[in-house]
Amino acid sequence: MRAFVALEAPGEVLDLLTGFQRELTATGADLKLVERDNLHFTVRFLGEITDALAADAVSRLSRLSLKSTRMEVRGAGAFPSPSRPRVVWAGVSKEHQHLIAPMAKAVIDSLEGIGEHDDRPFQAHITLARVRSNLNAHQLEALLRENSDRSFGTAQLTALKLKSSVLTPRGPVYSDIGVYPLT
Repeated sequence: MRAFVALEAPGEVLDLLTGFQRELTATGADLKLVERDNLHFTVRFLGEITDALAADAVSRLSRLSLKSTRMEVRGAGAFPSPSRPRVVWAGVSKEHQHLIAPMAKAVIDSLEGIGEHDDRPFQAHITLARVRSNLNAHQLEALLRENSDRSFGTAQLTALKLKSSVLTPRGPVYSDIGVYPLT
């Protein structure tokens, strides 16, 4: 199964993010938007794992004791950069990055040896869209730069989730494998 660990944002933040997705679409860029129900902070992408490894991940994550936190979703950008966008994202305010980073580190450390190896440093973000071509890339870049410090609201993170992802022609379908309340 294809799996990842995520933190989900509440509805008020999702409303603001989906509004921004409409602005992204208005640039005329060639985008595949992430559906509202699939917007989340990816903490750790595991990739294809066996059922046995998924059960091990469930067990490891259940032993974590993580605190609920409130953080501001702020800033729009793109990986690898706004001038060469492949993934469009919303981030976390600089003032709140220190709240999510230790949580992510605990999750990543607990899942050592499960799933794909990733040396990239953790960067808290919510993927909003994937860029399919360079069509109207300059308009997209301008919008991202104009919104690099835009606030998308404050989110109370209350649960960590281990999720499976089934890829379909209409996009991924996510299911919860494990839900871990933040205290």
